[in-house]
Amino acid sequence: MIVLGLDTTGPDCSACLVQGDAVLAYASERIGRGHAERLAPMVAELMIGSGVAPSRIGRIAVCTGPGSFTGLRVGLSYAKGFALPRRTPVLGIDALQVRAEELREAGDALVAVFRDIKRGQVFAAQYSFAEALDPPRAMTMDEAAEMADRLQAGLYDADGCDVRVMARMAASADPADHPAEPLYARAPDAKLPGGLSP
Repeated sequence: MIVLGLDTTGPDCSACLVQGDAVLAYASERIGRGHAERLAPMVAELMIGSGVAPSRIGRIAVCTGPGSFTGLRVGLSYAKGFALPRRTPVLGIDALQVRAEELREAGDALVAVFRDIKRGQVFAAQYSFAEALDPPRAMTMDEAAEMADRLQAGLYDADGCDVRVMARMAASADPADHPAEPLYARAPDAKLPGGLSP
């Protein structure tokens, strides 16, 4: 099965095509903004360069965050739009779990992982063999360090999301356990007329 992996949650725009343990094509560019304009051409370039037709893609793995509101929507919308005419399963996997899987592969099974979400906070969770012990949540960096100390685990930054690792994870995962839904770090700042929260 060929898996298309996508990440637009941070400053990087990344995509890959993975089959088993083989990476057929991979690209990642630090663009900051402009994911909506760059993602589709990047995927097209990977498919043309590797000779993989869209009909051969059996699954799509998309990073669900946490990250910028716009970036999250770009990746999820593209994945669902690509999948719709082919009825391709779309799996959502967050960046923290991808980092936990990288660490598991490196031999570090019990870990705490965080991602900076600005405003003095991080999103963090604890993992055992890349399975979350509790849902990721917002906290201060000091709280994340205390969480790692209680677990007697290393504390690791999930600054990026390696789409190649994520695609390999998606190949064997149950789509029902990985809905393609955004993991927002916090509620949107937008307000309704009169200052009401949406």
